[in-house]
Amino acid sequence: MTLILLLSALAFGQARPVTPTYAGNCQAPAWSPDGARLSFEVNDHDARKVELYMYKPGAGDPVPVRPPVSSGGRTSGFSGAQGRSVVGDLAWGPKMIGRYVYAASAGAGDYEIFIEGSANPMAPSPDTDGDPTWSADSFFIAFTSGRTGQGDLYLIDLRAIDQPPRRLSANNDAAELDARFSPAGHSLVYVSHRDGSDRLMVIEDVAAPSAKALTSAGGSQTRPTWSPDGALVAFYDHSAPDGRVDLAVVGRGGGAPRILVKGVVPNTRGPTWTPDSQHLVLVKDEDDRLDPVYAVPVAAPSPRLIHTGTVGNTDTDVVLGTDGKLWLAVAAQGLTGDDKRDFRRVFVMPLTGL
Repeated sequence: MTLILLLSALAFGQARPVTPTYAGNCQAPAWSPDGARLSFEVNDHDARKVELYMYKPGAGDPVPVRPPVSSGGRTSGFSGAQGRSVVGDLAWGPKMIGRYVYAASAGAGDYEIFIEGSANPMAPSPDTDGDPTWSADSFFIAFTSGRTGQGDLYLIDLRAIDQPPRRLSANNDAAELDARFSPAGHSLVYVSHRDGSDRLMVIEDVAAPSAKALTSAGGSQTRPTWSPDGALVAFYDHSAPDGRVDLAVVGRGGGAPRILVKGVVPNTRGPTWTPDSQHLVLVKDEDDRLDPVYAVPVAAPSPRLIHTGTVGNTDTDVVLGTDGKLWLAVAAQGLTGDDKRDFRRVFVMPLTGL
């Protein structure tokens, strides 16, 4: 297919809103692995509250995700209307499980990890737990915890749920965050924050954790995500002296990163891959064009505009849906012709021509 035909195919689509207008910005849309559900967060800055919602196409409006109400623990009364609460950090489990894990706090700093449908937090602690990730074989959940006084990675073995979580990271001078399990196996990529900068690290096997650097020191690299085939890690590079954020990739064995696109709007959940690992979907930091959405081929970087019809775009996600089509979700302030643009909503559209 020629480039002209490709751009024509992309131009015919227009996203449609699937969320109401909330008193806060929608962010972090995340499709379930089978494309049957779409989660997102609503960040209400004035109320100091983040809420998690679940949308099921064809099943009405999105519904809020609430942690269970305990009889007397730190999460007691959570399901009631409260300010300063946070529910988010959702990570979908493998398709065969069909459930998700998330973090929640009632506003007193008591963040806990919950699995969908579970009545109790996974690893109760008086300190902050969050940013979970679920292994592809369903056996493990890794997360960041403040129970050691900083940010360290811990591992829950779901085959021994009665056992306390095991500490994975051992660097007492760094904080570890943004961990993501590889699409196959038990490898973790994560961010190590030390001396004011961030670098990517990888643990090849959580059963015998030994960390090695994926990127060299200097500058900052954040929010890594694996390609679906496990060959590459995409991330945001903050090395430009003018404060620009670039989209880059590096091989799972390390080496010199490749900058794919300069000047992007970072995605809350990290860079968005297409299921075939051939493209990354991104939002370019172009104020004069109201931050348009692009797709960039990884092998031969040349960004291609996706005509979503939306403006003020931020977070994206892509999935191969139950209908066999690629579907894009994007958080945006509205459509091009809207008279009023206020809080961001979530829009979806089929993604063709890639």
